[in-house]
Amino acid sequence: MTATKRIIFVQAGNYAEAFNRFRAGGEETFFAQRYSVAFVASLAQREDVEEIVQICFTEDLHETTLPGGIRQLGIMQWPAGAPNRTQELIDLTLAQRPTHLVINTPNTPLIRAALKAGIDVYPLLADSFRVPGLKARLCYWWLGRNLAHSKIRWVTNRNLNASQDLVRIGVPARKVVPFDWPPVVSPSDFSPKRQAANADAPRLLYVGQVRVEKGVGDLIDATERLVAAGMQCRLSIIGDGDIEALRQRAVEANVAPNVEFLGKLGHSDVMRAMNKHDIVVVPSWHEYPEGMPNTIYEGLCSRTPLLVSDHPMFEGRIRHDRDCLVFSAKNVEALAQSIQRLIADPVLYTALSNNAEDACANYLVGAPWGDVITHWLGNTAEDDAWMADRSLAAERFRER
Repeated sequence: MTATKRIIFVQAGNYAEAFNRFRAGGEETFFAQRYSVAFVASLAQREDVEEIVQICFTEDLHETTLPGGIRQLGIMQWPAGAPNRTQELIDLTLAQRPTHLVINTPNTPLIRAALKAGIDVYPLLADSFRVPGLKARLCYWWLGRNLAHSKIRWVTNRNLNASQDLVRIGVPARKVVPFDWPPVVSPSDFSPKRQAANADAPRLLYVGQVRVEKGVGDLIDATERLVAAGMQCRLSIIGDGDIEALRQRAVEANVAPNVEFLGKLGHSDVMRAMNKHDIVVVPSWHEYPEGMPNTIYEGLCSRTPLLVSDHPMFEGRIRHDRDCLVFSAKNVEALAQSIQRLIADPVLYTALSNNAEDACANYLVGAPWGDVITHWLGNTAEDDAWMADRSLAAERFRER
């Protein structure tokens, strides 16, 4: 078989760092990371693949060639306080002479440039499209129009709601295929809980990007209210991002001793932390482009009760008063009251922990990430039939 495919992945993550970490015996830093790294490495060994290049758009990286031949480059597309470098990202991508482009970001200019160059484009996303305002609506309309282009065979998004959001902005349901990750953890890994370890000083946990739009500031403000009301709760924050700004927010709220920033941890450490805390909180604003966060699934698996915002991407995937408690995004008072309610009601606390197994069974929706890439690359009648059977137009999704 002649090697004819030059596959470029444009994504946020640093593939080489993860690849080398695993070779050295290191741990995953997020859900299913080892699975995705291993899958891409396996693609490089296919007889029909000439080369695979990873391009990171979130940091400047020197060119690296890994064992097995995968190359990596990187360019910071949105440098702080400077003009965006989208054209440089486009030029860097096209300079690799790809035949196939897997793009993990809804970057319309790059998608258009790749289509114009005759490249087979596969948008494989984990995004929603709910930022308010005319500018955002125009961007979404333009994105939807380009994703609907006849030369784009399939568009994939994380889980069901985010995939349906693509249809809302104009992508035909017949070409939208929900994907998900394999269940690398399970509720059976942990025992159900009966109540918070200490009702007077409950331990709250946030895991994810440390950003205001992810609701981290709201969680700090809720901690302030609870402390003022006499509940000496402690908040742990795992992840990287705008840590110093939010650390200062905790200082100004007089709860700095109650808030601990733990930075980025390995996945097994995150799961242990989730299990040891009393509540896991996912307070995302509607404006944040969630696909379907792994934190919710991981929280369920840890058996620690969840509080989640009413972000549109969570709706129907996790049920209020059965799988979790849902509160209004940006509503600090509602968040604080939900924490108080859960801590004060051991029957509810026990029920949410016990229901985690059932919730997890209904959470992961979509074809495995590696499988959708394999069938997109195959591009045969059988591959197209496989994808069509998993698209939003298929029978399995018509009543969801």
